Amino acid sequence: MKKRTALVLTTLAVGLLICAMVRSASAEMLFDQQHYRDLVDTSSPQTIPPGTKITLQNWKQYKNFMPIWLQAAYSGDYHWHIGPGPEFTIVVGPTSNLPLPKKFQEDTEKYHGQVSLEKLPDGGYTIKGYTAGVPFPNPTEPLMAVKVMYDAWLPWRPAISRYYTWDRIVDRFGNVSPEDTDDTFYEMGYLSDEGYPTTTPYGSDYFQAGRYLIAAPEQSKYTTELQLQPKDPTKLQELYAFLPSLRRSLRLSSAARCTPLLGTDYIADDGSWLPPNFSTTYLGSKKLLTIVMDPQKSPDPKSYAGGGAYPGDAFPGWPVAGTNHWEVRDYHVIDLLALPKLGNYCYSHRAFYVEKQTYYAAMAGAEAYDRTGKLYKMLWTANYPVDIHGVSTIYAYATGMSMAVDFQNQHITWNNDTHVQIDDQAPPDVRDMANSTPGSLERVMK
Repeated sequence: MKKRTALVLTTLAVGLLICAMVRSASAEMLFDQQHYRDLVDTSSPQTIPPGTKITLQNWKQYKNFMPIWLQAAYSGDYHWHIGPGPEFTIVVGPTSNLPLPKKFQEDTEKYHGQVSLEKLPDGGYTIKGYTAGVPFPNPTEPLMAVKVMYDAWLPWRPAISRYYTWDRIVDRFGNVSPEDTDDTFYEMGYLSDEGYPTTTPYGSDYFQAGRYLIAAPEQSKYTTELQLQPKDPTKLQELYAFLPSLRRSLRLSSAARCTPLLGTDYIADDGSWLPPNFSTTYLGSKKLLTIVMDPQKSPDPKSYAGGGAYPGDAFPGWPVAGTNHWEVRDYHVIDLLALPKLGNYCYSHRAFYVEKQTYYAAMAGAEAYDRTGKLYKMLWTANYPVDIHGVSTIYAYATGMSMAVDFQNQHITWNNDTHVQIDDQAPPDVRDMANSTPGSLERVMK
């Protein structure tokens, strides 16, 4: 009798496990344009009143104001999910006015009429005649999706942005691998920054450089990566690394677009994608919930789940309630599909939400789907407003937190940043734009 009971219980347990596996498999979100078209249109009178609190209990009422990745996180179908605790409460505030910096607005008026798109033999589009400002303000058809894509690729950035970041790589078991980096970004061309020329002496062929110096752990200290973005979007980015063990720098292959970066959940093409490599579809003009961090609290690790006060087992890096507010903002939504020339590309679809006032594409996050069309990754930043010559706005490097969430492999890489130092706020050695050149890597350990 005991054996029969044990057999029945074992069979029942196996059956429940199979059912759970079936539910998990069926719950995986697949790419569907209709999911994006179901989001609330900007023409709709629907909104979320300031003061509204969104929790795990009532989130479905506001589902169509949420980016798809946020819907997935609330669904409970994935390992990383929104929890029931008060730290996950979304508090909605009024919509902020975040105008573009004055010089960028002036350059938009001055130069946007000179910009055009040129179709390439492989089906992509490159940009011609761009000098500075928003290339396609208030984009319309024809080629509206391509215009939005280039607006997102060329947002406003100052000449120099520098901050220190604490990186945390979290696996499915909650193990955390910490890494600290000192990050500096140089805008050498296409500049709309008061006190700087449109093109600097280092901007004849390149318009942007990103320099990442590892400060910890000790065994990796001084390892530095330099990424250079050519002005011609049809050309591959250049990638260099300084290796302290060799006391020299190496040029790396920038053709390996799907290669994970330094053990994180980012790949090379997450931050340095090239517009001519994609065909683009416009999915609509939508109202979306957007987080805005409190600038006084954004640098504090305790402002994020897993950074101090909270264990972060449900969603490490989530900006906890009381450190931010959320608001409803207007977005262009586009779908990027890799052209055949990329071969067996890492993603089948990439969905971008491009904020209409700033043309910034990471405030609401972005989704990437795997080659079978299943939701794979999310990229997201939580920004805070900064003063740019008397204008309060949001831009790419004024972030309290940024993250990459791998929903399928149950990994998260999230970063908590110090306040960004802009232009003259940075130390003199950082302000030297020669740091944007590969030759400067030989000075890393001096």
